[in-house]
Amino acid sequence: MPGTINLDHLADASFNEQVVTLRELFGFTQEEFGEVLGGLSAKTIQRWEQDGEPNPRTQNKQAVVALRTIAEALGDLFEPDVIKVWVDRPNKALGGERPRDFAKKPGHIYVMANLLGTLGR
Repeated sequence: MPGTINLDHLADASFNEQVVTLRELFGFTQEEFGEVLGGLSAKTIQRWEQDGEPNPRTQNKQAVVALRTIAEALGDLFEPDVIKVWVDRPNKALGGERPRDFAKKPGHIYVMANLLGTLGR
């Protein structure tokens, strides 16, 4: 699956597949993805991506669900390659910030999930 991002049935994918897919979709390094999920280390993200049965804390699972909500909402509107561009462009709804920067602030992925999760759903 390298290079191909498939958002179909993402909720049904294993946790580690979701982590890899979401991180690649939003263009985050493992370190950045850990930051988005509340200050986790790159080593933790790497372990999650490699381990078929990771055991994340509830708050980390909730953060992945929020990112999945964002991805699914954007996937209803755009192809994955366009989403990768979207995350790097300033967005008026996010106070002019790029979504990838906005998401790194504590709790902001939930704001984005709420904004995008209500589109067409």
